[in-house]
Amino acid sequence: MDQGLFEDLIEQCRGFRLEAIEPFLQGEPMADPKIMDRLELIRSRLPRTKLRLYSNGYALSPKRIDELTGLGIDKLYISLNTLNPQKYRELMGLTLERTLENLSYLTDPVRRSRVANVITFRMTRTADTTVEEQRAFVTYCKEHRVRSFIVGLFNYKGDIWSDLPVPGYPCEHIDRLDVLSNGKVPLCCMDQDAEYSWGDLNQTPLLEVYRGAIARRYREMHRTGKRQAIEPCGTCNLFWPSFEGTTLPRRTRFAVESGLYFLRHGPTGIKAPRRNHG
Repeated sequence: MDQGLFEDLIEQCRGFRLEAIEPFLQGEPMADPKIMDRLELIRSRLPRTKLRLYSNGYALSPKRIDELTGLGIDKLYISLNTLNPQKYRELMGLTLERTLENLSYLTDPVRRSRVANVITFRMTRTADTTVEEQRAFVTYCKEHRVRSFIVGLFNYKGDIWSDLPVPGYPCEHIDRLDVLSNGKVPLCCMDQDAEYSWGDLNQTPLLEVYRGAIARRYREMHRTGKRQAIEPCGTCNLFWPSFEGTTLPRRTRFAVESGLYFLRHGPTGIKAPRRNHG
């Protein structure tokens, strides 16, 4: 992202209460040569905002880890996905050995708590992820004293295969605002090319886009139980719920629906996914 645009967006965020900021979207944040300067700017200008960082771990070198120490990261998520070297290369296009060396350095007791308040290693289950593989992942996380998180594969608004059904309750992403590197605001992180854009922050202030007509329409459809009637949400199975902005009866209904969804379909935790036979 252009540095001028980045700094302008951070300044705009100082004008309202921002719960959290996640400086990444469609790539590895550690590949950005300006990442440390940007993280320091976020922390200095938004001291009360939670800072969450996501990484694949491969680019999180010991040097980078040392630079992050004491910065004030609230949550650090590492997308590890598998401990199988061959599968890791196929899935991530990277070498597992280097990533594990980085994670061993990260989780050393002398620096773990100084890098981030909470560190979570994440695994996304695919069609061939075995239960044994998931259990080995949980054991690895326990040994390194970090949180483990296993999640089912989303279908990215229908672009890829996933065996999870499309929920009827509101999606949490209608209450967020994502920004692409060019300043365009996509519908959410699944809208990688801003095909369903809410606006352009090069032309319109951030809050105006967030409160704009397009964003309001999506929220209204989700919050009135019409998620499956609006494109592309009607084909997207992202399952994290939102209860914001709903009436008490609808909030109760959506809470029950989301609870039943998690019980029936097990989108998180250890599970043997069904294979795609299509």
